[in-house]
Amino acid sequence: MNNSQQNAKSIWDKLSEWWIRGIEDDESSEYVEIIVPLLEGILTQKKTILDVGTGTGRMAQEAGRVTEHATIVGGDISIRQLRHAKEVTSGIQFVQHSIEQMPFKNEQFDAVICSMVLEHLESLLEAVSEIARILERNGTLLIIMNHPVFQSPNSGAAISHSHDSEPIWGIGNYLTETSEIEKISSEIEVLYAHRTLSTYFNALSEENFMIENVIEKSLSSGLSGIPELLMILCRKVQ
Repeated sequence: MNNSQQNAKSIWDKLSEWWIRGIEDDESSEYVEIIVPLLEGILTQKKTILDVGTGTGRMAQEAGRVTEHATIVGGDISIRQLRHAKEVTSGIQFVQHSIEQMPFKNEQFDAVICSMVLEHLESLLEAVSEIARILERNGTLLIIMNHPVFQSPNSGAAISHSHDSEPIWGIGNYLTETSEIEKISSEIEVLYAHRTLSTYFNALSEENFMIENVIEKSLSSGLSGIPELLMILCRKVQ
């Protein structure tokens, strides 16, 4: 691993206990309820699926439930999270790797899930290029991420000065792309890279991904009418 990948491994190993605790406390259940119907719709006929950045293996396990006799692989840079994933899942192969350098053959998979990963990477282009390499022609890529418009730096619920109006959502500096280490708590930090939609879409286009569907979803725990999740369904056309 290069220095950047080693730093990412260190960060996610440190985050592992916090992340695992959040999963065990079912903090991700709302995300899963939104995402699982998508998996049912697009993965049913797939035979070789990679869940890149699998974490605790939640999405990989759900992919296994909506397919028949598919080979499911969960990849992650954090060995601590992979150890936990192996304990709490079944029928999944787990492999430690960085997303920028994956130990798989060219066109090995017919589907890739990339959930809550791209916004935590320093190099988007390297990651998308590597996904394109290991995905077969006409293969499916499902990207799930925090919505880059409404989760841009300094965005969030704002206090309305009118007692009669609904709460409003303020959008921060969307057009300025940043890559920063954000503090989740006094002891926990994570890299968060803010990029515009055009940056994501252009990166996909450069690697011959055709966007087939874009879905924006709000969370019931959030502000009504504000999409916190962005889902992009792509197909590799060359």
